[in-house]
Amino acid sequence: MRRISQTTNMPSRRRIHWRWVPLGASVVLLCIGLLATKSLAAAETPRRPNVLRLARIIDPSTLDPALIQLQEDIMLFPLLHLPLLDVTNGTQLMPCAAKVWSCSADQRVFTLELRPGVTFSNGREVVADDYVYALERILNPATAAMFSGYLQGIRGAQAFVAGETNHVVGLRASSPDTLVVELERSDPTFPFLLANVPGAAVPREEVERLGRNFSVQPVGAGPYRVQSWVRGARLQLSRNPHYHGPVPQHFEGVDLLIGGDETTHLMMFERGELDIANINLIGIPLPSFRRLTGDPRWHGLIERETLFQTDYVALNTEIPPLDNLKVRRAINHAIDRDRRMRVDQGYFTHAEGAIPPIMPGFNSQLRGYDYNPTKARELLRDSGLPLPLRTTMWHGTEERVRVLAQGIQWDLHQVGIEVALKPVATAELFTSAQKRGLVPMTLSGWFVGIPDPVDMLGALFDGRAVTSAATMNLAFYNNPEVNRLLDQAASEVNLSQRFARYQHAEELIVRDAPWAFLGHQSLYALRQPWLKGPLMEPIWVYRFDRVWIEN
Repeated sequence: MRRISQTTNMPSRRRIHWRWVPLGASVVLLCIGLLATKSLAAAETPRRPNVLRLARIIDPSTLDPALIQLQEDIMLFPLLHLPLLDVTNGTQLMPCAAKVWSCSADQRVFTLELRPGVTFSNGREVVADDYVYALERILNPATAAMFSGYLQGIRGAQAFVAGETNHVVGLRASSPDTLVVELERSDPTFPFLLANVPGAAVPREEVERLGRNFSVQPVGAGPYRVQSWVRGARLQLSRNPHYHGPVPQHFEGVDLLIGGDETTHLMMFERGELDIANINLIGIPLPSFRRLTGDPRWHGLIERETLFQTDYVALNTEIPPLDNLKVRRAINHAIDRDRRMRVDQGYFTHAEGAIPPIMPGFNSQLRGYDYNPTKARELLRDSGLPLPLRTTMWHGTEERVRVLAQGIQWDLHQVGIEVALKPVATAELFTSAQKRGLVPMTLSGWFVGIPDPVDMLGALFDGRAVTSAATMNLAFYNNPEVNRLLDQAASEVNLSQRFARYQHAEELIVRDAPWAFLGHQSLYALRQPWLKGPLMEPIWVYRFDRVWIEN
C-alpha cells in the first residue's frame, strides 16, 4: 500500500450549463436593471465586518450534493460540505475530512482514515458509514444524480444500479473511522472524485426526515449551514457551530443576494456593497473589462485564472453533410476562432484540440486547424457535395452565446455553408443534443471535474457511449482505434504511458474533426482590497471558503 498523508500531485465529467437570458429581453433591460438595482439595494443590510457579500442572477438549483449539476452551484459546495480530500493548485490532492489516505500498488483499493471530530451541522459526528450511504445514494437510479456515471467503476456498482443487489460490495466501513473503496480496475484519478461532490458525507436520518427539503436545508459537515433562503431574493449562511475541518471559518456568515444582472452586480461592487464583482463562469463582463483595467482603483485587484474548460461546436458525424470528413475539416478551417473567442483580450486561449493547456498530459506539439478560408473552400469543393451546404446549429439564448453563434454563422457563410441558428433554453439544448439523429451542430462547452484527460476524451469521444439513449458524446463520434486507446489509457497507472496514449487518441480525434475546437476559457475576477487569500481554483472556479476579510 502506498501511504499518502501530505499534498500529492496526481494527474466525472461535469457538464457546462450556459446561463441564458431570454431573447427579446434587451428592450426592457434598462428597466429591469433599474428595478433590480432598487430591490437589491433595498435588501442590502449595513456592512458587517465579517460577512462575505456575494450576488448572483438566479437561485441555486439545489444545495443537495447528490443533485448538483450546475457549475455555479458547485461553487457553493465547499461552504456547506466537507469532502474526504481536497484539491489545490489545480492538480494537488490534500487531506480534508480524511486525515490520511492510502492506495494499493495497482491503485485499485483506496483506504481513507477520517479526521477525528468531523461533525455534521446537526451535531452528530461523521462516521465512515455516512460516506458509504452518500456514495450509494448517488449511484441509486432513483436519485438521478449526475455524478452516478463517475462511480460506475466501483466494484459491484453496476450490479447495484441494475437492482441486482442492495449494496455496493466495493464500499465498506472497516471501522467507524475508516472507509475502504475497491474498484473493478486500476484508476489513478479516482481520488479526485473524493475531492469533489461525491466525496461529501450526508446523514441518512436527515435525508429521510427532510425529503425534498434536503435540497433547500442540507445538513453537511462544511464550515457553514443554511440560515435562511428566500427564493429570488437572498440565501444566507451562518457558521456551523459543530464544524471541525482543516480550514478555519473565516466569516461569521455568507450573504448571497439573488436577482439583477451582471451590470447591476458590478455597480454594487463598485459602490462597496459586494466583496467580489461577478461570481459566474465569465467573471468581469466583457463590456466593462477595458474600463476596469484602466481604472487605478481596480487595475491591481483583477486576477486571471485559466480553467479546465474547452468550448466547442459538436459536429454530429451521423447527420449529413457533417458525416463527410472534408466538411468537418472545412468548418474547422473556416471559423476565425481566436477572434470569436476574444483570445487577444485573454478571455480564452487558442485551442489546437480538446485538452486545456493546464491539464496534465496536454500535448504542446499537437497542431489542429488554422484559420484558412481558402483551404476550407478547397475541402468543400473536394467533398463532392453541391454548394452551398445547409445545416443547423443549436445554441443557448444568453447574449454572449448568441453573439458567438452569429459570428460562427458568418464565418461559415463566407466559405459556402449556410447555418440556420436555433436558440433554445438550457434544458432543451442538452436534452436534445444527447438524442441520436436530432441536432446537427451544438455550441457547447465542457468543464472537467478531474484534472486528467479521461474526464474529457473518455467522457466525450468514446464511441461505445453512442446509443439510442442519452449520451454526452454530442458528435456521436465512433473510432474503434480511439476507443481502444481510451481503454488502455484509463487503467494505466504509469503516467508517462497513460498520457502518451491519451495524446495519440487526441491526435486521431483532431484528425477526424468531430468538433470545431473553439478555445480554452480563462476567468477574470475582481475583488475588494480587503478580501485576502486564494480566491480562484481551476477545478472549482471560486473557493469562497479560502478567503477572508482584513479591515
